[in-house]
Amino acid sequence: MTSEILRATRLSTQAQTVFLRHENYTRLNKLKRDNGWNNSGARRGRLEIIAEILFFCDRQKAKTSIMYKANLNHAQMKRHLKDLTLKSLVTQSNGKYVTTEKGYRFLELFAQLNNMLT
Repeated sequence: MTSEILRATRLSTQAQTVFLRHENYTRLNKLKRDNGWNNSGARRGRLEIIAEILFFCDRQKAKTSIMYKANLNHAQMKRHLKDLTLKSLVTQSNGKYVTTEKGYRFLELFAQLNNMLT
């Protein structure tokens, strides 16, 4: 009986996590679209580059994909991924990177600040 309750609780927690991730992704995608992120031709700051990397890594991505999607050279990409990994904003497994919960929180705060400034 206790194991069934624990299993149901674990499944409920996993379902909530998936729902929150989807909700955050949808909200961040809308904010990205509405705020004009990825304005081509505009100079990006460090935080905007970090936000783009975190946003792109919603699912596991290889270094090459990140480099091309964020429009970075190899040295920049290595530096940013190293910093993001050390700060626990992304995790690496099998050579692929994925955004952590802490990374999603950064994206939410970045979007809120971006809204205040525009």
